[in-house]
Amino acid sequence: MKASVIIIISLFFIIASGCKKNSSNPASGDSQYSNKLTLGTGVDYSKFLISGEGTSFYKIGGSVQVFWRLESANDMAGSNVNIKIEKQSGGTYLSDTTFSFANPQSYGHIMISSFIITKTGNFRATGVLTNGNTTVASKEFTVQ
Repeated sequence: MKASVIIIISLFFIIASGCKKNSSNPASGDSQYSNKLTLGTGVDYSKFLISGEGTSFYKIGGSVQVFWRLESANDMAGSNVNIKIEKQSGGTYLSDTTFSFANPQSYGHIMISSFIITKTGNFRATGVLTNGNTTVASKEFTVQ
């Protein structure tokens, strides 16, 4: 529990200080950001990146913590983020779980956090900005 609180507090301060406001216009092609969802086993707060990046995760003690980094070509404008998890069944993806995350700042292109998965199988995570219900990016992954 203490580790979770420390991670959340650290995340808040890093997001608040790690994303500078950028006035670049993605439509003109000069944005340094793209629509991308990255998954991994940890986070490197000094570089504001996911560590152990990958798409295969292994449960330990009944669950796995998956760290995510959602990057949006457009400024998130303080929008909260939902990470929608779909589980593959018979060749199609079916809605499984949605994790909701409050955005601690009013601007920025990147948000980092994590979620816990207790099931095994093939999944798809999709990052959605709740303001406007805008899908940013998806990533398929496996939990064993």
